[in-house]
Amino acid sequence: MQSDHKLNDGQQKAVEFNGKHLLVLAGAGTGKTRTIIARAAYLIERGVDPSKIQILTFTKKAANEIVERVKSTLPQSNGNNLSGATFHSWCNQLIVRFPNLFGAASYTVIDPDDQLSIMKMVCGNHNLEFGKLRIKPQELIDVYSFARNTKKSLTESLRQKLFKNRKDGDTDYELKTIKPHVEKLLRAYQAKKAEQRYLDYDDLLLVVATQLKDNQEARSILAQHIEYLLVDEMQDTNPLQWTLLDPFVSICKLFCVGDDAQSIYSFRGADFKNVHLFKDRVPESEVYKLEKNYRSTQEILDISNWLLEKSPIEYNKKLEAIRGTGELPQLVNVSDEWQEANWVADEILKNYTDEDRMFSDHLILSRSQYYAKSLQAVFIRRKIPYVTYGGRKFMQAAHIKDLVSLLRIVNNPYDEIAWIRFLTFQEGIGEVRASRILQQVIEKIDVEEIPSIFQNAMPGEDGKKIAELYESIKEKDDVGKMVDMAYEAMALGLAFRYRRDWEEKRKGDFPVLRLLADSYPTLGEFIGEGLLDNSEQMNGVNVLSESKLNTAENKDHVIISTIHSAKGLEADVCIVLNVSPKAFPSAWSLDNLEEIEEDRRVLYVAMTRAKNRLILTRNTSSITAVHNRALPTPGGQKTSDAETYFLNELPDALVEQKTIAHQFGKVRDAETPNTIDLSSGMDFS
Repeated sequence: MQSDHKLNDGQQKAVEFNGKHLLVLAGAGTGKTRTIIARAAYLIERGVDPSKIQILTFTKKAANEIVERVKSTLPQSNGNNLSGATFHSWCNQLIVRFPNLFGAASYTVIDPDDQLSIMKMVCGNHNLEFGKLRIKPQELIDVYSFARNTKKSLTESLRQKLFKNRKDGDTDYELKTIKPHVEKLLRAYQAKKAEQRYLDYDDLLLVVATQLKDNQEARSILAQHIEYLLVDEMQDTNPLQWTLLDPFVSICKLFCVGDDAQSIYSFRGADFKNVHLFKDRVPESEVYKLEKNYRSTQEILDISNWLLEKSPIEYNKKLEAIRGTGELPQLVNVSDEWQEANWVADEILKNYTDEDRMFSDHLILSRSQYYAKSLQAVFIRRKIPYVTYGGRKFMQAAHIKDLVSLLRIVNNPYDEIAWIRFLTFQEGIGEVRASRILQQVIEKIDVEEIPSIFQNAMPGEDGKKIAELYESIKEKDDVGKMVDMAYEAMALGLAFRYRRDWEEKRKGDFPVLRLLADSYPTLGEFIGEGLLDNSEQMNGVNVLSESKLNTAENKDHVIISTIHSAKGLEADVCIVLNVSPKAFPSAWSLDNLEEIEEDRRVLYVAMTRAKNRLILTRNTSSITAVHNRALPTPGGQKTSDAETYFLNELPDALVEQKTIAHQFGKVRDAETPNTIDLSSGMDFS
């Protein structure tokens, strides 16, 4: 990355900008953070009071880092009053500082756990309404927050958050059915907050934004305290945050840094138009570009630039590599994800032994953590250390824990948590009844009596089946077969419990669980090592410490990340998995041009993480299945899936292609039951 001692011409021009408002369009790897740091230091050096400069970022860590780096460039104590904060923290500071102005002096700010507690109370007090829904309290909060942050209607928010934006007759009917009940619960939640004088995090932004929009006195007061507002990662702002920023156009001078081509968080409400339409929205504004890239070689930037140029959206930027030329990116054609996973493992081990690279020189990116599960299973077998970024921990997913609870009982009849989970999974058994059964277990812990406990707890055929299942599993010495038996017995219950996203998200996890189980000789090791190691945490990310190649401090490891968690990451070798039709763009984006173009930006972000070697994998069998579907275009014409597929017209000069022959029978002999659909995906991101 760029050295710290000198700015390039584009950065210098932005830092010394003397107009009213500026957007710095900072392409990937062009030194955007360095530019915003230099801007703050420049203003302070020229006499601006540091207390009248406010830096806004999306994380407290980023805010603190920017402030400290500004201070380190200045003489001692010159930047002591410089402030950096997240949007929510800053709004809270303003409310505390000006309690009468914002009218929230006696309110208490509540965190997400408090929100959930309040929503549960509301659902309990309105059990008639809540009982008609199959929506969890947390999902109600998610819909409520999404609607406010995106300024979308309740119907639109329900459709997007609960139904993946489906627009069919069945979805419309269900929306019409549940919306009145959801509305009553959300209104009751709002009333409860008001009654208890609570402000949630979204309220902080709304209180400040509303007052600044409607109250000239509020704008005049803040104008005395803020001269410059410096906003980092502008492309990640949402409509509510734009509503907050908009009044500051007349209050102070804006200096916003971002990249519309890296706006990939619409599922959180982010709106790339906040950057893309900045000049139209902000009077007396200018836009400067940073296009000199310090991260990647030109060949990597050529394919990334080409991807943007193919978009109907005009991004008007072309990255240029300061580092010069290097290797052509590779496009590796594979027949399925197991072949892909083994090829990736081979490539990493070859680089480790033959090229003297570290494991940490490798970054592997995928659309979802679900898709990377096959890769993780292969890494376990082949002793490649890795950590995962992004997504829910696989072994902590509810449906996996449900199934494993039975295996935990077989392994350890004293496991009370497993007992409660497995018993409450059974139809008609709640926590109270489960606790009574557990008391019987504690009193009669003789393993031989557990089947009879099952039969007594669940009279009739159900109890008998569970008792027989327990005995059958207990007699097995093959951990993979134990998983199969548990899944076969529990599949219908799992499918019913998680029916909202069973086929789409959860069902496909069980073949991966089976493959993980096959890696352990005993059930005890699977429970003790496979489950605990696979969910161990290290600095907030999932760490698997199974590999014998692991270092003592676990620092040399491959990073496996969702693309949405990869912003800020970079690596010498970057491997982007499954850049295939129906993945880029994704199958569920094909009816929506905005979503198609966001998928293009997702791929752009992935490609631009690579420093020296970029490898894209593609499933060859999917290429033949993309010619029949008609899609909308801006002019109303129809196009095909093949034309929409991002790499459909990729020039040969931009990549080196290779096709991998079938050669990985060793892993492929772990056959999964015919009832399992490996095509179903789970997006953990």
